[in-house]
Amino acid sequence: MKKHSVLIQRALIFTAIVLTVAIAVGLLLNIYVSRSLDRRDRESEILRKAENLAHAAVEPASEWFQGALSVFERDSGLAWLVDATGAHQVTGRHMELTESLITEALASLGTGNVRHGAVRLGDAAYVYATVPVSNDDEDAVSALTCAIPLPGGLRSGAGAAIGAAVCLLAAALAAFLCLGRILVPVVSPIEELRDVAIGVASGNMNLRASEAAPGEAGALGKAFNEVTIRLSGIMYDRIVERNRLQQMIDGLSEGVLAVDRQGEITHTNPALEKMFASRRASASEWTDLRMRVVPDAKIWEAFDRVVRTGESASYTTNVRDMSVLVTITPIRDELDNIAGAAGLFADVTQMERLERTRREYVSNVSHELRTPLTAIQALVEPLRDGMVPSPEKRMRYYEIILSEVQRLARLVKDQLELSKLQSGTLAIEKSRIRLDDLIYDLCERYAPIARQKGLELRVPTDLAECPPVWSNADRIEEILVILLDNAIKYTEKGAVTVSAEWTEELVTLCVQDTGIGIEEADLEAVFDRFYKVDKSHSGKGSGLGLAIAKEILTYMGEEIRVDSEKGVGSAFRFTLHRREGSAA
Repeated sequence: MKKHSVLIQRALIFTAIVLTVAIAVGLLLNIYVSRSLDRRDRESEILRKAENLAHAAVEPASEWFQGALSVFERDSGLAWLVDATGAHQVTGRHMELTESLITEALASLGTGNVRHGAVRLGDAAYVYATVPVSNDDEDAVSALTCAIPLPGGLRSGAGAAIGAAVCLLAAALAAFLCLGRILVPVVSPIEELRDVAIGVASGNMNLRASEAAPGEAGALGKAFNEVTIRLSGIMYDRIVERNRLQQMIDGLSEGVLAVDRQGEITHTNPALEKMFASRRASASEWTDLRMRVVPDAKIWEAFDRVVRTGESASYTTNVRDMSVLVTITPIRDELDNIAGAAGLFADVTQMERLERTRREYVSNVSHELRTPLTAIQALVEPLRDGMVPSPEKRMRYYEIILSEVQRLARLVKDQLELSKLQSGTLAIEKSRIRLDDLIYDLCERYAPIARQKGLELRVPTDLAECPPVWSNADRIEEILVILLDNAIKYTEKGAVTVSAEWTEELVTLCVQDTGIGIEEADLEAVFDRFYKVDKSHSGKGSGLGLAIAKEILTYMGEEIRVDSEKGVGSAFRFTLHRREGSAA
């Protein structure tokens, strides 16, 4: 396909216009110059002839003047004599003088000066010359006016100008028509391309420019479409990346808040809004938008300081029952200028609780280990120094040392078992078991211990009717041992009861006592490590039994709860599922 170059076409048209204008101007100048030169020559000629005739016009009737006048008339000349009164005498062919020529003659007569110019006489244009006619005394007695026709007339210059103007107008019209035929097919696609560019700039990336236009316009449309397609791809990638980042930020459990260089909020996430929901409701009277989002002036002071100084900052605040750590870092642009700041609001309540639990755990372990170790040390030192001579006393010391060592062993064993349960490394295999023989045998073993304390151990439920459960017999026995030990230990009088009740899904075992009970404030902590009713931790036992029982049941997908009243007693109930796969 033949390529059309708009640039070449414009250059050719411009050249044609310039040439046309140059020709018209040249024609005009040629006509004007030639007419000016011709007129100048004619004026010189009439002036010379008028001066020659003026010498003979002193005697108008003389043969010399009449002869010279005849020669002048053959060249289509005209002549007049004007006296001082303004009367004029036609000396040659008749033609009436104009007022301007009479005025010129009188002026020449009065001043003695020669005057010349151009004038219209009838339908023709003439050049004239007026010279004074002097007598022998050098007195001007009359004025001689001579005139000869001007070739082309007075309007020849104006005609030339009109002709040149017509040429210029024709050239302009031709250029306009040519440019119209060339530029309309080009300008129209460019205007369309402009509209498409405005639409794309407004965000409509589906618009496309026409590529069917000839020459550079079509190539420009094609290039623009390629740029639009690439820009569309870049914007799509940016949108996907932005949405991915938005979803990541919105999915964070930590609150996120970003501000710009002026400290105005640019982004928040749902976690932040949820975190300050209760405090925001009480701060609805704030006119400052920032305080409505995060009603804490100290946090905003920290944000402003980070934006101003470019140094990170941390701030801890209490929100409802949470402890929130706010970490604020500056946001920098590509020129390393501060463009704002971003804050991460992390709920560190659980972390602080775990830290507190860790400290309490270390303290409790140290306390539990110190008691038997102190007793062993107090017994071993006298034995080492030979301060116990009696064999009976030495045997008694050995028995106490053995008891304390066993206590330490139980503590270490319980700790290891609890750690295995919490880490999920302890294997518990389940099977279908009956509870009647397991509970009756266990109660038979604990009955003498209860009687020694003056307690009655009762089993009011007919366990022969209790349905089998899907569980682990050893772990059930371990849990019951823990509960019976605690019930007998903390009951001074009354009875300890082991009962059962069941539904279609569950069997619930209950160990109830009439002991000292647990205060309501301590019920939530009763299953924690090292919890003891005796706050001084002076009693025997590690305080890990209930924690182990809860971990075992949780590991097997079961539940345990306690109901207690201070001074009345406690009842510990735990569930066992009857079918395989029922436990979560």
